[in-house]
Amino acid sequence: MTENDVLKIIMQRLGPGWPVPKITDELKGVLLDISSRADFLTTESTIPTIDGQGEYDQPENLKNIYEMAIEGGTVLDKKTYRQYLKNREGLSSPTRGTPTEYAMRHKKIHLWPVPDGVYQVKADGSIYHPAVFTDVLFGPEFYEAIFEGVLAALMRGQFWTQSDSSQTSGSFFRDADGKAEAEKHAAAYEAEIEKLIANLDVESETVLVEYRDL
Repeated sequence: MTENDVLKIIMQRLGPGWPVPKITDELKGVLLDISSRADFLTTESTIPTIDGQGEYDQPENLKNIYEMAIEGGTVLDKKTYRQYLKNREGLSSPTRGTPTEYAMRHKKIHLWPVPDGVYQVKADGSIYHPAVFTDVLFGPEFYEAIFEGVLAALMRGQFWTQSDSSQTSGSFFRDADGKAEAEKHAAAYEAEIEKLIANLDVESETVLVEYRDL
């Protein structure tokens, strides 16, 4: 589903007499909000290490990491960044070897010991919906929440603040009925989110987005 697909449904639900809005910002906001409510979008990333390099970029749009492991080997222990720094205290040069720990800081993943060769580090986790996209990453079970979320955002934003003098639905703007309509769509959106969270099954219901060669 693309932004244009969402707009078509929005216009169908609004009915005749409404202006055609630009929904880019509203749609981005709704997709980000949905992905922040639970781990709906998951990712499996492969980070190939470089001999002597301990710091790597996190997967794009990363939200949570469930597990990191050397391919075919050790599951890495998660440490705080402070613990990672303590490992390096008093060393003239960092310890090198097969990584057994990792820490996260400022969108970076720090491996310890510093890799002494090329390892394939697998990161299993969840992401926020990207701000730049062609197709919405969420599947059909999310569509109703998306439509209601965008409608609520429009009612609270563009349609609430713009001039209504040329619109056949002009009486809607800035009045009690308009506020009630916005609240109706917001309530429907929240109800859809509740259903999605209740039905969440990380193994079979979430969307898997795979990144490689980060």
